[in-house]
Order: sequence, then structure tokens, then C-alpha cells
Amino acid sequence: MALFFVTALQTYSPNVDAAIQSKIPATDSYQIETGKWIVDAPVATSKDLSDFLDLTKATGHFVVPVRGYFGRSRPDFWEWLAAKTSKPNV
Repeated sequence: MALFFVTALQTYSPNVDAAIQSKIPATDSYQIETGKWIVDAPVATSKDLSDFLDLTKATGHFVVPVRGYFGRSRPDFWEWLAAKTSKPNV
């Protein structure tokens, strides 16, 4: 599993939200706000995740791998990230 940041572009938040909610288990996704997610995905690349979510051909979006992070947010967000990044690679 790999962490990715997925965000909707323009007015595509509902499409991105629906795709993630239907294809990624709730335990493997964290919604930052409408159209913005951190996803622990069962794929290796940003393109693979876009394809897996069926977003590639029709929805404005941006997917980037999360390899490091810094910022300020709610404690539950940092707890979720810590749990995902402390897992051993399988």
C-alpha cells in the first residue's frame, strides 16, 4: 500500500469524493475536506490510482505520492497518518 494525496480540480469534488468512497475502504482514506483526500492505495503509482478510481478520462483531478509531510491540522489527521506511515512494508 502507498499513500497518495488526491484532490479535485475545478468543480469535480463530487466525482472525486464518490470515486474514493466507492473504491477505497474508509480505513484507508482520510477526507481532509471536500474533494481533498489522503489515500492508502493498493497501487504503486499516481497514474495507477487515477485509473483504479476511474478518474483518468473524465474528471479534473491531481494525484501525488506522499513521501513526507509537514503542516498543522486536527489531531485525528496526524494520528491517521502516523498509523499509515508506521506500518511495515509488505
